[in-house]
Amino acid sequence: MSNIQNTIQYLKGNENRYITIVNQENNAQVGKAMIYLADIPNENLESYLQNALGQITKPTLVWVEMRTKNGNSSKKDHTTKIEVSPANYVEPQTQTAAIPQQQAYAPAPAPQQSYLGNPSMGLGVAELVGMHVKGEKLEIVKEQLVELKEDYKQLKHDHRLLESNHRDALTKLSTAEAQKEIAVMLVKSENKSIFDSESFKSLMDKAPEMLGAIAAMKGGGMPMQAALGSPNISETHRQFIDHVAENLNEVQINFLGSVMHYMENENFASELKLLIQKYAHG
Repeated sequence: MSNIQNTIQYLKGNENRYITIVNQENNAQVGKAMIYLADIPNENLESYLQNALGQITKPTLVWVEMRTKNGNSSKKDHTTKIEVSPANYVEPQTQTAAIPQQQAYAPAPAPQQSYLGNPSMGLGVAELVGMHVKGEKLEIVKEQLVELKEDYKQLKHDHRLLESNHRDALTKLSTAEAQKEIAVMLVKSENKSIFDSESFKSLMDKAPEMLGAIAAMKGGGMPMQAALGSPNISETHRQFIDHVAENLNEVQINFLGSVMHYMENENFASELKLLIQKYAHG
């Protein structure tokens, strides 16, 4: 490949490449100061040189410098020389001097430009380091967010357990207070007969037939048959009287009277119901 062809291939490699040409015989500039590929019609460098040199009568040697523009400056990539002959030139027969052989030229590979550290062409070292640090901080924040979410879930779980334990404690406290009140009534009833107590009088007001029968049986003033034969006593009353007569002692009857006395107290009745349900299913 001739030097002319090599020069054209060099210009095709990068649009920022150009050449400068100097006539070696008189050191005069040939053509434009910076000749790009677009300045050469039909990419015919030989014709361009012939026109730029003007009326030459013999072969003329020119020096070609290949450069790449980089911003406001440029760098030299390579140099070569080209011999330009006049159009339709015929070498004289008497000429014995050999024309210097043209040097083979292979275009220098395009240099790999590094954009690192050049703010005008890309990110600099400081920017890259800053981005790396920000990326690491972001990962740390993500990990902390995951940990906070797990802590929040655990706190919600603990809160629900505390609420459940609190409700259980209130229930146990209410039950204990009810048991304490019943125990106090038992102690009081042991020292006083039900037939002399206000509880018995209240019970008599609520169920005169039933408790009258119990009183008659306890005092011996009314036989069992008379109590059971009363026309105002239902079958349920009769069964209850039978159970009391056969199974309860005096202390238990006194306690039963106390319970009947406090049944008008809604809190007492509610707590007693809870106790009955607890031990009925326990």
